[in-house]
Amino acid sequence: MSARKSKARITPVVEKPAPLPAVALEPTDAEQAEIVAHAKREKARRQPPRFAVERQDGSKLRVMPAGVHADAAGARLMNALGTTDLDLAECLAAQIVNAANLQAPNEPVSVANLNAALAAVTGIGPRDEAEAMLVAQMVGVHWIAMELLSKAGSTTDRALLNDRGNLAVKLLRTFAAQLETLKRYRSAGEQRVVVQHQHVNVTADQAAVQVNGVGNPAPGGRGTASKLEERSHGPGEPEAVTPESGTPLQCPDPARNVVPVAGCDGAEPLSIPRRR
Repeated sequence: MSARKSKARITPVVEKPAPLPAVALEPTDAEQAEIVAHAKREKARRQPPRFAVERQDGSKLRVMPAGVHADAAGARLMNALGTTDLDLAECLAAQIVNAANLQAPNEPVSVANLNAALAAVTGIGPRDEAEAMLVAQMVGVHWIAMELLSKAGSTTDRALLNDRGNLAVKLLRTFAAQLETLKRYRSAGEQRVVVQHQHVNVTADQAAVQVNGVGNPAPGGRGTASKLEERSHGPGEPEAVTPESGTPLQCPDPARNVVPVAGCDGAEPLSIPRRR
């Protein structure tokens, strides 16, 4: 017995090394700029209402405001929904709770889903009761559509995939229609005036083409060169006609170039000087 004990191995206890101290990383300049920009946006926007869920005796649940004073809870909820009636705000909040509660019937309301849905409503920012009801519907449609897409992606049954996928597509189209309806409702009383500036640039080559008569002809059959040439001289100055070929202008009938002079022995031709 003693020999067996002597042969037994004694395993030494190995101490684990102490964990290294965590190194706190300092934010970079870009990360610090993002933090500052987020703080500015958060300060400029409405604060979404937040709720906590408590289980009472039995299966009853109590939803109560969290993170805000009790006197300001109703005001924050009404501001988030764009209404001044507390009863309507609480009713819409209860409808949003039921739409966003995608848990099993025996499971409590998900606080994360509830607060996220209310944050979505606050982000859209309804301005009156009509927009508040439409936004509540939009949030419910989005939540159910995303849940159906999640279930469709996790099933291998072809029939379930087709059924859930088709219903999700219909809900997503409904969401797009609701978003377009909200956009039209908000811009119903707005008038838009669009001012457009048109610039016409005429180059020297285009002007030369018009002066030479190569442009579009006038209704009478002549080009625009005659009108441009008539306007080329200033007030009180004689018209200047400059032929393109440089040759003197001649009358088509040669006999009209000779004018008889009375009182002379013969009809001497009279040469009429022409301007060049």
